[in-house]
Amino acid sequence: MLKLIIRQANWAIMGSFFGFLVGFFLKIYLIDIVGVYVWGKYISAHLFATTISTLLSVGIPLVVMKFIPTYIKIDRDNANLLISKILRYLFGVSFLFILFMLFSSSFLDRIVYSNIDNFSLILLLCSIHVPIALFTEFIVSLYRSVFKIKEVIIVGNFLSVPIRAIFTLLIFQYTQNILYFIAIEIFTSSLSLFVLFYLFNKNEINLFPKISKSIFLQKNVINYGKKVYFNSIVTLLSNKSLVLIISIMLTPDNLGIFSILLTITGVCMFIHKNINKIFAPVISKLFNDNNINELDVLYKRITFILNFFSIPLSIIIMCFAKDILLLYDSDGEIVAYASCLYVIMGARIISLLAGSSGTMMLMAGLEKKELVIQIIKAIFIIVLFIVFLKDYTLFTVVILFSLFLLFVNFSELFFISRHLKISPFSRDLITLIIVSIPLIYFSITHQFIFTTYHYFIIPITIYLIYILMFYKQINTFIREVMFDK
Repeated sequence: MLKLIIRQANWAIMGSFFGFLVGFFLKIYLIDIVGVYVWGKYISAHLFATTISTLLSVGIPLVVMKFIPTYIKIDRDNANLLISKILRYLFGVSFLFILFMLFSSSFLDRIVYSNIDNFSLILLLCSIHVPIALFTEFIVSLYRSVFKIKEVIIVGNFLSVPIRAIFTLLIFQYTQNILYFIAIEIFTSSLSLFVLFYLFNKNEINLFPKISKSIFLQKNVINYGKKVYFNSIVTLLSNKSLVLIISIMLTPDNLGIFSILLTITGVCMFIHKNINKIFAPVISKLFNDNNINELDVLYKRITFILNFFSIPLSIIIMCFAKDILLLYDSDGEIVAYASCLYVIMGARIISLLAGSSGTMMLMAGLEKKELVIQIIKAIFIIVLFIVFLKDYTLFTVVILFSLFLLFVNFSELFFISRHLKISPFSRDLITLIIVSIPLIYFSITHQFIFTTYHYFIIPITIYLIYILMFYKQINTFIREVMFDK
């Protein structure tokens, strides 16, 4: 099972790394041209679209991943019924939303986003991402449910990312208008969506079958859908509330800076996110088979592997934090937010130690517990927002973001340990933590004047430390994944 997860995750990781690498430098290029303020306006509109797509998705991706694998194996008629029902909903809600935005974007500009100038057109164009996102989440969840992550990565990363980059580099030689970037994103994401639908329909399941009988969903599907949808709404409120507050209450440049901080610190999470995509259906299968012992072993091993690769990367980013920030702002003003970057990165590192705790909660029968955690988080965000309303600053947002991230992870670990009797912590992981603490402290507290060779020597040295410390474990892991049958 570990071999399957890692081999499929390899595609996800390679695709994410490629997408991140291109996107990282493309974002630097774009922000240098349009400026942090305009970038903040784009992020505000994109956040609005993301929020709406979550509201309209009604938990469809998780429902697909949980039930489609079983239906395909034992009852293809039910698989076709479920897919047909979902597609009808997606077409209907997408049409109604675009119609709504045509008449309400100017109203939202005046009433909700009153502190952002000339925002209605950007908001309207970014809203086109909503139906694209809905259909993309659906088709990607179908691929994930049948363990076909390679196709998603090839189309979503190796096809669309270069096309988006080429168009952006060419067009922004002649313009500073962010609307052209929105148009490029709409085109590339639509192209990727079309190809994914075509390939899945051709190679896996007919997505548009002729169904003679009336569409009826089993009660367990509806009940699970209601739970995960309500959970996703609460999670949305708890995860996006702080950023929504910035986009509404603070100026776009604050949101632009916060977006940059999240992008930089998010580098260490891309392995984590892609392993979760493969691990989710595996968790569901092992839990449904009551194979908790194997689930515990996989949880520990995957968490160690994840941290072995991610924590050294986090340390390298903290070492070069100020130099990385300068890439986004040659004037050097953004370097003042280096302390914010350290705080967020510290929280992310601790979050990495929890492994796939959130995915475990959702896929192993602890959806209600996860809902409670997210409700508590959402309530605290609202209360603290009221308390800090007059003195809301970007640093306040960073502190709250980090504290709530840790609260969620610690709570998830508590419930996983209590109800499933498993945990991500192994002897190897604890050793890795002990090795990492002095390196993290050193990377934050010591200031260097870097020359070119430091950008090669320091990362190589840091990873060599970890490879030498954990050579036996990594050698065993490589042999198992690459050579064992």
